[in-house]
Amino acid sequence: MSAAIRPHQAATPIFRNGFATTALALGIVGVGFGLTVLFGLLATVFGGLAVIFGVIGVIRARKGRATDGGMAAIGVVAGLLAVALGIASIVSMPDGSSPLSESVVSD
Repeated sequence: MSAAIRPHQAATPIFRNGFATTALALGIVGVGFGLTVLFGLLATVFGGLAVIFGVIGVIRARKGRATDGGMAAIGVVAGLLAVALGIASIVSMPDGSSPLSESVVSD
């Protein structure tokens, strides 16, 4: 008995979306920085980059040139959250315009 010979099937190409991975990573790091008061500017920068990379990733996924469109969309949302947290952190940071010596009560 001989085995039936099957025709060779071409492997389906795996399209990866590096922009989606980058957007998600930058968004998560940006949210982490946004939760601290001192790193509001970094949160805004990382969040902005996450939004840019996420939008590129969504566009590539919709055109069929990449996968993980959902990850890219989550990266956009995380980036927007990081930008909002960063701006809130920058706005709420004390400006230091009043010197400490004026706030101390003197005799």
